[in-house]
Parts: sequence; structure tokens; C-alpha cells
Amino acid sequence: MHMAIETKPWERADLARLPDDGNRYEVLDGELLVTPQANPVHQRLAAELMYRLEPYCQRHALGIVVGPGAVPVGKSELQPDVQVIPCTAAALRRGWAKLPRPLLVVEIVSEGSRRFDRGKKRDAYLAWRIADYWIVDPEERTVTVARVGREDVTVRDEVAWQPMGAEGAAEPLKIDVAGLFRGAMGD
Repeated sequence: MHMAIETKPWERADLARLPDDGNRYEVLDGELLVTPQANPVHQRLAAELMYRLEPYCQRHALGIVVGPGAVPVGKSELQPDVQVIPCTAAALRRGWAKLPRPLLVVEIVSEGSRRFDRGKKRDAYLAWRIADYWIVDPEERTVTVARVGREDVTVRDEVAWQPMGAEGAAEPLKIDVAGLFRGAMGD
């Protein structure tokens, strides 16, 4: 005879009691999401993206580029690989929960995160009114752009980003997708 075990929903506060074992722990709508430590290509892609985003954000006073980070909303917390937060560096000291919503959130797909990145996380970020969400897929060598109120678009050539409502950003940032992958993967 099997007995059902009743468990309480996970909350953001529960993350503090989990081990520091290299896994990434996130909570979304009461569910614990666990993904293994990112591989070197994944980390290199995050660095390449930050390298490309930072000068644009500084030039147009859009905010700070961080990665990885946290996006806490209610009892949920997701931890994107890269994000652009519309604040100053000094504001970062207040902690994740007191920062404004990011302008852009980026997740880099890995074997352990594929179903979350393209499904639950995508839906959550857009429901939380984060204007732009990128899904970077090293296997497919694509960037999928999900934007509030628009159809997702997957690109292999160039991704352009101009934050919704961002004052002073006269031209969009353009990133050569093939060059991004070449720079990160060394080919």
C-alpha cells in the first residue's frame, strides 16, 4: 500500500536552507526547480552577453548588467543567467527584493534547464511584466526573443534590443548571434 506524502509548497524563504552544492535552486509558484551547475560554454556565453550589453546600457543610462542574479516576485524567485536592472550600482546594495523589475532577462539553455527555460520560466517572466526575455540555445545556436504582447521570434543572424519605454536609447543594440556563439565556443 502506497501512502501519499503531503508537502507544503516551496517559498523563496526556503532557498536559504538548501545546500551550497553547485546546483541552482529556484522557486516558482510553489515548485522547487533544480538545475545542475552550468557548464563552461554556458558560463562563457553569459560573459559574452554581459560584455556586449554593458557598454550599451552605460551609454544610454539604462541600468546595471548582472549575472547570475535573482528575480524575486511574491513567494517565487527565479535566477536568470544575465539581467539588466534599471538602477545604479549603489542600489544593488539594497538586495534583490528591493530592486526594480529587470528590463531584460536572459536564460542560457542547458540540458538540465531546457524545459524550464522554454516553458515555465518564459511564462513567469512575461506574466511578471518583464518586457524582454531571451532564451539563448547553444545547441541550436539561436536566440529566442519573448516580449510582452508579441509572438516569440527565434533568430540565428542578429538580435536587436531596445528596451520598451527606455528614454535616450536612440538606436537598438545589435548583437551578431553567430559571432556570439563563435566568441563563446571558440570556433
